[in-house]
Amino acid sequence: MAALDGKVAVVTGGGGGLGEGICAGLAAAGAAVAAVDVDLEKARRVERLVAGRGGRCVAVEADVSSRRSVERMAERVAGELGGIDILVNNAAIYPLRPWTEIDEEEWDRVLAVNIKGYFLCARAAYPYMRERGGGRIINVASITFFIGWAGFLDYVSSKGAVVGFTRTLAREVGPEGITVNAVSPGAFPTDAERVHPDQEALNRRILDAQCIKRRGKPEDVGNLVTFLASEEASFITGQTIEIDGGWAMH
Repeated sequence: MAALDGKVAVVTGGGGGLGEGICAGLAAAGAAVAAVDVDLEKARRVERLVAGRGGRCVAVEADVSSRRSVERMAERVAGELGGIDILVNNAAIYPLRPWTEIDEEEWDRVLAVNIKGYFLCARAAYPYMRERGGGRIINVASITFFIGWAGFLDYVSSKGAVVGFTRTLAREVGPEGITVNAVSPGAFPTDAERVHPDQEALNRRILDAQCIKRRGKPEDVGNLVTFLASEEASFITGQTIEIDGGWAMH
């Protein structure tokens, strides 16, 4: 019996690089997975990838910044897969520009997706977790909150909020058997890196900063998330765990 047999997991940003690794890891451990993304075609690609490996995955389109869209997503997942046990808040946007060029509209949009979306998804999943006697909420933060990263003021600010959200929600829902943790990735070679103008220089900077001299893979994050979703992690809550090859060491 796999560690997550009979569990249902929702992964937002499920069509992206880290999302793909997370969906694949949870499905390999036996969970039925909903790959949720604002880009349905990306989610469908992950659905096909997981199915090709023998797992169960459904692609669901949703805008995590919209309460109505999130509620419809949760209702569909619970109806189609039988409930919700695990929520991985992973959806994020990350524009690159000097802080003096960030306008109010962009600031609001980044925080609407990167932290309001986490709140809305947690609220939508919570009743289903209560019905099943517990659950797991795993939020994707970033080491950029601990080290700072010029050019990403709105993104880094949102990821700091994720850490506070994680700690406080863990105290709110812990008595109901729901754990809340965050994973804090370093830099991974996904589509997110394409916003950087000099890919070669970025790669050198990352490897120089890490103790482990290889780039991280989405499945590295998937493995950590899968552990936090398991029964073996039932006494861990309110924590932010860095997965960055020994970069930040916060």
